[in-house]
Amino acid sequence: MPPFWHNEEDWLVVIEFLRRDDEEDRARGTEAIGYMFAFAQMTDTRMLALVGDPQADAYELLFSFSSPANKAEFLRLFQSNEETRCEDDMILVPRQDEIDAAQPIALVLPADVMREVTVIATMLSEGEPGTIQ
Repeated sequence: MPPFWHNEEDWLVVIEFLRRDDEEDRARGTEAIGYMFAFAQMTDTRMLALVGDPQADAYELLFSFSSPANKAEFLRLFQSNEETRCEDDMILVPRQDEIDAAQPIALVLPADVMREVTVIATMLSEGEPGTIQ
């Protein structure tokens, strides 16, 4: 039986790099994913991931929206934050085979990254002062 998200229709995908050879870039990517995870939780958005290009340490982060209003709010949060903001042409629609291959982020992201992502998302969810820009 395929995962239940295969039937969801409104998806976006963002690529994030977690370079093992660049500690500063990896920390920046981890922080961005933490914000995205928090925004997903705040807007009832499913967040999945898959390894995009293992040689480049690239991860595809897939988002499925429960309503157009939640999608609009997720994108507003995403674009209003300097850690996650990007050009609109960098936010893509995933192919069906990418959706089929996607897994919960905890099964895909490196363990050290997942720990930090969880801490960042928890801080944002609990309303730490000054955390959402």
